[in-house]
Amino acid sequence: MHIDRKRFRDQVMGCWLGKNAGGTLGEPLEEKFGRKEMFHVDWYPFLPEGGIPNDDLELQLIWFQQLQKKGPGLTAADLTEAWTDCVAYNFDEYGLSKENMQKGLMPPVCGWHNNAFRDCMGSPIRSEIWACVAPGCPEIAAWYAFQDAVVDHGGGESVYGEIFNAVLESCAFVNGDKFVLLEAALSSIPSSCVTYQCVKRSMDNYHAGMGYEENRNDLVKTFYHPVAQYSPLNLGFQTIGWLYGEDFGDAICKAVNCGWDTDCTAATLGAILGIIGGASSLPEKWTAPLGYEIATNMTTGGIRNLTAPTDIRELTEAVCQEAERVLRYWGKEILFSDGGIAEADGTMEEEERPAVPELKFLEEYAADSLVYFMGGMKETVRYESDAAILGNRISKIQVILENLHPIEKEIRVTLEVPEGFLAAPPKEQNLRLGPKESMEIEYEIQAKPEQIRESNTCWLKMQIKNEPAVPAIPIVLLGGNRWMISQFHSNQTIEDDCGLDEHAWFVHPPEGFTEQWHAGNDLEMGNYFSQKGVVYALHQLYSEEEKDVVLGVPNNGFMKLYLNGEWIHTTIHKTALRANLGNGGALGDLSNYKVTKLRKGWNQILIKLQADELPEVAHFTIGGMSTVCEKNHGMPVLGLCRSRFLWEI
Repeated sequence: MHIDRKRFRDQVMGCWLGKNAGGTLGEPLEEKFGRKEMFHVDWYPFLPEGGIPNDDLELQLIWFQQLQKKGPGLTAADLTEAWTDCVAYNFDEYGLSKENMQKGLMPPVCGWHNNAFRDCMGSPIRSEIWACVAPGCPEIAAWYAFQDAVVDHGGGESVYGEIFNAVLESCAFVNGDKFVLLEAALSSIPSSCVTYQCVKRSMDNYHAGMGYEENRNDLVKTFYHPVAQYSPLNLGFQTIGWLYGEDFGDAICKAVNCGWDTDCTAATLGAILGIIGGASSLPEKWTAPLGYEIATNMTTGGIRNLTAPTDIRELTEAVCQEAERVLRYWGKEILFSDGGIAEADGTMEEEERPAVPELKFLEEYAADSLVYFMGGMKETVRYESDAAILGNRISKIQVILENLHPIEKEIRVTLEVPEGFLAAPPKEQNLRLGPKESMEIEYEIQAKPEQIRESNTCWLKMQIKNEPAVPAIPIVLLGGNRWMISQFHSNQTIEDDCGLDEHAWFVHPPEGFTEQWHAGNDLEMGNYFSQKGVVYALHQLYSEEEKDVVLGVPNNGFMKLYLNGEWIHTTIHKTALRANLGNGGALGDLSNYKVTKLRKGWNQILIKLQADELPEVAHFTIGGMSTVCEKNHGMPVLGLCRSRFLWEI
């Protein structure tokens, strides 16, 4: 393949200009929940000079500087460093996965465990940088997109969403046919995933002669999800905007007018159109008001330690240079030339038909597993249902060892657990593995409530005979949350007297309550509600210091929240479930969130839940307060013990 540097530079610049235009168009209309009514915009609803800061674009600046720092061998583990060093905001999956990272979990497990937003738009919006450094090489763009997405969306639809976008955009550098590009992108993700089905249905509807609004409404009916950032539906809207758009402006407006995550759909579509036509093809009407400077959240503290260029012209030059380095690293036989396409044999077509990318890494992908390669072995650590240790059950961990040596190897394996923990099998395992042979060890780990900490690390140690020493492998189990759940109070509401002193400090187990453990934020209330009524949930926790926090009880009914014997909040209005760490509560929708303070020492949470529809779903979240900017509320909160009760001390 031959790539003309001048044309390539124009396409990369078009990508960033189109991305900025689409994001600025849609951002003022983005909401927390999707609305069934359509929008009707044909121009920017709000147009500040330089555009509107957007995570869709600025996160990719951070990823680009991390790529430059770490090199083309960049992995998901490298990107976790960028998350902790450079990303301060905590929207939805960002905050939940960052909490997992800060407690010790690595990708993809940090994106999989206790994450209610695995199917949301946080990663599909970050695909352009991977396409730009891998033009015409969709399998490479997909690999980077996969490394990126699993960090905060492991096991979710959004992994497929980012791969879909990265493949499409990479192929768009060498082919401008929308149907060819859509088919290539669809071929890269499983046909069983909802993302595939939603995009495919939008295309089938279009080819069947269905109109723009009718197509949109059909997707809403078929793939409805109340959360506006639900990624499969938004990928469908992005596609609709492209299929029906008559030009750049009309296409991004149609994507926005479909609703849901309006800035994301228009930003991605703007980038696609910018790649296909180049910056020189974009209407000055849409790009001139924004200029070349990318607005960021650096000044408000949303991102930090940014060194990548924010001038689109400078960014374009740097990205084009990095693309050549990336393709050399991957051994791609691509010739970059100046002054026109240099045809080696005179048979080069103007457009390349993208090959179907073979993404073999997806065949081995398991969001519940960590894979290492050490000592000439492949070591896989697989969690069973979550990455937690609970006081009322056994946590099972599978360790699979595969000998990659051409000769038999003797291996001594031991698992060291925290003090007081029990593990079976308890003794060291002495294994003999032939070439390419594998063996599985299943460990059963348990602990008493008083031994469980916020984060608990076991160490898998291996000694391979006649091989250099290898590092121990950490197996992190996060401490579970212990609750007492009341009996069901039929036909009661949160305003009714259910016979419990709601202002009491409980130093003995309340009568009629039973113990329940949770691996994450989900209170798992479905089994307690057989009809409309009330259930209480009691929780006691120990905080190492006084903390300003956002306490949340996101649910689909109604609730009253008591802290340390005092009523602090009641549901303001009923909403669909949106279980983040509080960025949705401290800013905007306060319905089920309350800014308050945890004491140093013991604190008591009492929740009175009323089911308004079945099944009742409810989470309990604790988010931290940012001292820099309100947008960063919902920070992960560490330093809490949540596995004991006062009556056990």
